[in-house]
Amino acid sequence: MAIATATTRSTSAAKVAAASAVVFAVALFATVATVNVPREAGDAKLLDWWQQSSNQLSGMVSQYCAIVAAVSFVVLLNYFRTLTAGTSAVQWTAFARSMGLLFSMSLLVSGALRGVIGYQVKVDNEPLPGLDVLRYSTALNYNLIGNITMATLALTILAISIVTLRTAVLPKWSAYLGLATATVILLATAATFGAWTIPLALLWSLTFSAAILRTT
Repeated sequence: MAIATATTRSTSAAKVAAASAVVFAVALFATVATVNVPREAGDAKLLDWWQQSSNQLSGMVSQYCAIVAAVSFVVLLNYFRTLTAGTSAVQWTAFARSMGLLFSMSLLVSGALRGVIGYQVKVDNEPLPGLDVLRYSTALNYNLIGNITMATLALTILAISIVTLRTAVLPKWSAYLGLATATVILLATAATFGAWTIPLALLWSLTFSAAILRTT
């Protein structure tokens, strides 16, 4: 009876983790897809973009999507840590969790940068900031998510893949895919093109969900 109960709980936890991986992929996609501030735009074009109520609202939506993505990823991390408990890959598991938490925190900061202008104008009824603030906020957000956020995600994926190869807690094909994904993202980040590899991160998350389900 106890064994059956433990098995049921393990299966339920795996399903929750697999669902969290899917939610993370959808939420991360929505985070970056709902806001597209024009780059290298003139003053008039940039100001016109931010003056539109729909764009201010989309920034707030992006912020909440970032929160969902960050929380979902933490759930996924906690499941992986539980899955590897008692294995010999203690240090790499700890590294994966540390990098994953840094990724989640940077994603939350990026989400706040996406939503702060809309929140300031639509909720606090404050006037739209000047062009210098709008440009700085946009540049800071793009730099954060394209470099720091994606780099920490790549390091998390790298550590998870190494742990998987050493412990076989998940199918090894997911580890090889993770290693390839992490390598591409890190190289792109070093070349300042990290944001363009977000689709790879989404693919990894969906396949990671499938790998979890294969172990149930």
